[in-house]
Amino acid sequence: MLENRGLLAPPRFYRKVLRIALPVCLQQLLNQGAGFIDTLMVSQIGYVSAVAVASDLTNLMFIFGFGINSAISIYAAQFYGIYDWKNLKRSFGLFLALNLIPSTLFFLLAQLGNTSLLGFYTDDPVLIAQAWEYLSVSCWSFFAAALVNAFSFMYRCVQKATVPMVIGIGVNVLNGVGNYLLIFGKLGLPEMGARGAALSTVIATSLGLAAHVIYTVATRQPFLGRFREMVNWPAAFIRPMLGRMVPIMCNEMLFGFGDTMYIKAYGMLGTAALESYKVAYSISMIPYVVTMGMGNACSIVIGECLGRKDLKSAKDTVGYLLPISAVAAVVLTALILLMARPAVGIFAMSSPAVAESTVLMTRLFALRIVTRLFNVVFLFSIRAGGDSLYLMFLDCGIVWLVGMPVAFGSILLLHVQSLPLLFVLVQIEQVVRLILGIRRYRSGKWLRNLTDEVQQT
Repeated sequence: MLENRGLLAPPRFYRKVLRIALPVCLQQLLNQGAGFIDTLMVSQIGYVSAVAVASDLTNLMFIFGFGINSAISIYAAQFYGIYDWKNLKRSFGLFLALNLIPSTLFFLLAQLGNTSLLGFYTDDPVLIAQAWEYLSVSCWSFFAAALVNAFSFMYRCVQKATVPMVIGIGVNVLNGVGNYLLIFGKLGLPEMGARGAALSTVIATSLGLAAHVIYTVATRQPFLGRFREMVNWPAAFIRPMLGRMVPIMCNEMLFGFGDTMYIKAYGMLGTAALESYKVAYSISMIPYVVTMGMGNACSIVIGECLGRKDLKSAKDTVGYLLPISAVAAVVLTALILLMARPAVGIFAMSSPAVAESTVLMTRLFALRIVTRLFNVVFLFSIRAGGDSLYLMFLDCGIVWLVGMPVAFGSILLLHVQSLPLLFVLVQIEQVVRLILGIRRYRSGKWLRNLTDEVQQT
């Protein structure tokens, strides 16, 4: 048990958080760095807006998968906390099986929806054709990407986040090199443009999955069992897990559709606004990875405490993480303000006016990152405790009850045509979410041990 010292934890707590959060941050940094490089490279051929539209379907797939993985992770982290290897193996089997659902669904959606699906985001026929040029190839990476996520989440649950981080390094180096060779046709390869970027993603992601499989088998990880052990899901095991999974999946899907609607709203301001948003988003996601590391560390440490039925340490953990969030907020804000202009300067923007708008948008993303830094502490705490219904309200409910009315009301009723102004108004949802998250944390209603629901199966 951690000794309560107000907002200061024993040194071993910070070492543990750093051990968990740092690899996750580095892995996410690699992932976002790859997206940054992709955006940078396609900006040279004028495809930034097209890739932004095409990538939204991929983002939806990952959000759907995140709902599945988050629900299973709640239990897997607690199983690891009590050394329940049998149920840990079952959880990994469930990770693999269920992650194939969104990958298949969105692959079929991309193939059958074709350009008509992309028409939801824009009525520009040139932009739609360019987006399909990318998506028609990139959708073949969905299956491998979904399974890589399953491996990555399981490694985080057993506190070995360095494994997906190292594999992620290799994947992203391959993707970056492949982009350069296939987009621009270097070393005698054909010049494929956006299709080259998509093909590079397919190849690198497939090799990443192969690396995960080889390493997991070679090192005999404790969550890897025989096929029968991993798919032996008695009703007493799977029923409570699915019961919590459904609201989390619904939450993530509704949250994802909310993000899609934001893209739709920004697209209503024109192709230039969409280009500005995509570049600013790509730049800001590099420091944004700190929020993911914080959230994962929070979820895993709290899950382990709850698995041991140490509710006091679980609640104390949240208080210990808040000062870390405050320091990170100050550092990241300064970083974003300083790097905005030089970072935008390396992109081939369509005009000087769009470039200036993108600099401002990049700086405004500091608002989103700072509020999200505190929000993830409360959101991941609630998720670790399995408080799924309230999490659904807090996460996606606020998007649709606050964010959507603000976004579309500003455009349709107030006739806002400024992307920076619209973006600032939309951040009201983050403030509302933070207030409600603090209230739920103080109530203690999210503190639940879940292992008793399934450990006797």
